Amino acid sequence: MEPGRCTLRVEGLDCPAEVPPLREALQGAPGVVDLNFDPAQGTMTVLYRRDATDPAAIARRVTERARMRAEVVAGAAPPVPKRPLDRRWLATIASGLALGLGILLEYRNSIQSAHVLYLLSIVAGGLDLFPKAWRASRSWRLDIHALMALAVLGALGLGQWDEAATVAFLFGLSEALEALSVERARRAVRALLEVAPESAEVVGADGSSRVVDARLVRAGDRVRVRAGERVPVDGRVAAGRSSVDQKNITGESVPVFREPGDEVFAGTVNGDGALEVVASRPLDQAIATKVVEQVRAAQAARAPVERGVGRFAAIYTPIVVGLAMLVATVPPLYQLATTGSASWREWVTRGLVVLVISCPCALVIATPIAVVGALAAAARRGVLIKGGVFLEEFGRLRVLAFDKTGTLTRGEPAVVEVVATGGRADADVLRIAAALGDQGGHVLGRAIARHARGLRLEVPVADDYRAVPGLGASGRVDSEQFHIGSHRYLDESGLCRPDFHALLGRAEGGVGTAVALTAPGGPIGWIRLADRPRPEAARVLADLGALGIEAVMLTGDNAETAAALAREVGIADQRAGLLPADKAEAVAELDARRGPTGMVGDGVNDAPALAAARVSVALGGISSAAALETADVVLMADDLARLPWLVRHSRRALALIRFNIALAVGIKALFLLLAALGRASFALAIVSDLGTSLLVTANALRLLRGRDA
Repeated sequence: MEPGRCTLRVEGLDCPAEVPPLREALQGAPGVVDLNFDPAQGTMTVLYRRDATDPAAIARRVTERARMRAEVVAGAAPPVPKRPLDRRWLATIASGLALGLGILLEYRNSIQSAHVLYLLSIVAGGLDLFPKAWRASRSWRLDIHALMALAVLGALGLGQWDEAATVAFLFGLSEALEALSVERARRAVRALLEVAPESAEVVGADGSSRVVDARLVRAGDRVRVRAGERVPVDGRVAAGRSSVDQKNITGESVPVFREPGDEVFAGTVNGDGALEVVASRPLDQAIATKVVEQVRAAQAARAPVERGVGRFAAIYTPIVVGLAMLVATVPPLYQLATTGSASWREWVTRGLVVLVISCPCALVIATPIAVVGALAAAARRGVLIKGGVFLEEFGRLRVLAFDKTGTLTRGEPAVVEVVATGGRADADVLRIAAALGDQGGHVLGRAIARHARGLRLEVPVADDYRAVPGLGASGRVDSEQFHIGSHRYLDESGLCRPDFHALLGRAEGGVGTAVALTAPGGPIGWIRLADRPRPEAARVLADLGALGIEAVMLTGDNAETAAALAREVGIADQRAGLLPADKAEAVAELDARRGPTGMVGDGVNDAPALAAARVSVALGGISSAAALETADVVLMADDLARLPWLVRHSRRALALIRFNIALAVGIKALFLLLAALGRASFALAIVSDLGTSLLVTANALRLLRGRDA
């Protein structure tokens, strides 16, 4: 039985510190297979066995055991969590006001009134702190909230009411500011995902129209899209012409022109013309919906560096608690043993300050925000990365292997040479060949017709068209009979003169395929077609080389064609005549000998090689929805130029995460030393923790911009 998957919105899940109680509530539960958490969206994703449990039972277990209200998110629409930001800020402001008034009253010697206000400040500042600390203590966990609660209670036990209130207020302030930072990342991702409209105008067979829920549109339905509206479904234009802004799906910076026969996608924005679109699939199978699902899954899956930080924090927290206990007990015990008296109050205070300073909040929160920011910035540019692990892998690549056809090339034939003989002009040969190509369905004929129209030639209509399987086609153009086809047809029909035979033979020695055009009196010329490289391919490969990434071409094509393309785009290492299994072996060999290797292909034919690579990249995510399922990274706009940007973006994200970790640990170490020496107060400790958290969070949010350099 295929496992089920459900997403739960969890109230209070806005920080990685909230993950452990949720994990403890569900790990080992009947039917629960796997868990992923997304604090930036306040959700958790559960993989479960359908025969053992269901989403409602999972939500009840979370509520009962973790004491955090959970509800199932229906459908693929991104959840919009209800954040208690107003309540949190009101509580923080109340705590600050009570603290300020308490200090003022204590200064005026109204001690009892000051203590009442300090207590109010502690209660308001600890509105979230104490319930979370209580949950942690019930599970025998030492998390951020437990440490802070210990510090507040310890200060109260020592009679330091003002210090206890200061800790509660500043921690509440840090939580509120942190929530604002997380909310910014959440809004950026939500704006990215909320692309598909809620309604669609369906046109009936009689021309009447009605507005329905976009989710009710089915394949084959005809939908009207007015100027300025969002396209509600994936489909093809049946009537009308307009420019369509696709940047929220493909990352293309300028609108693209769409006319009958062209494909459009749900969530894109129609320009100044009206379109009628025939839906090709329902909304729940649309590209935009799949992007939503993939981005949500990517956010929930933790990157290796993030898992490493979590493991470090799990070890680090008990160590610093032990250090705080040593600071609080060892020096006074030594004093007691040597002098007969001990400064217990001073050393317990220092131990509590160590507790406050050592909170790993900055260490824990900055990494997931950085990963979410990097994923969101990439998706806005039409680069869909399916998780932090692939973001990391891309930054470590040393080799990038490319498929040839459809990846380094356009994947379709184009006219590269037109040669006329027998006194005719090149344009005349092309015009006649295009007329014949228009009538048939052969890919070479369509390419010739497209090329002729691109040169603004007037293409006549061919009469009496007849296809000759394996040899070509014939038809009447301008009242004259012509045949277009292979060299073999000329030889078999006896029309090929020795001089033309030699010329055509040399043409066939070049890259591509040559087709001959003949009249009743003999051949009148030939046209050579070849799969041309993408216009950006050479520049992209040069950019990758400058970044220290070696490009290798793996193709099943013949050696001559592969070598010609490699020379044209600037690839030194190319391997031809490879079967799919051979490509996979080549990727494994490159990875072993030259370092981490990625693969760029079409996501279907190159499946073995894509699976063997450290990270796989598919072009054609728009033309083939299968690419969204098979590749680790999808370039939605089929634009190779995104690859160098992605390398720089990945490396920048990794560098920023490492810098944040070093910064957090360095500041903690400095203030721990000051605390041990008695040079740090409660206020300084909490300000250092607050400042570090805000600094690394703001630094991580810079990744949302996704700059080019």
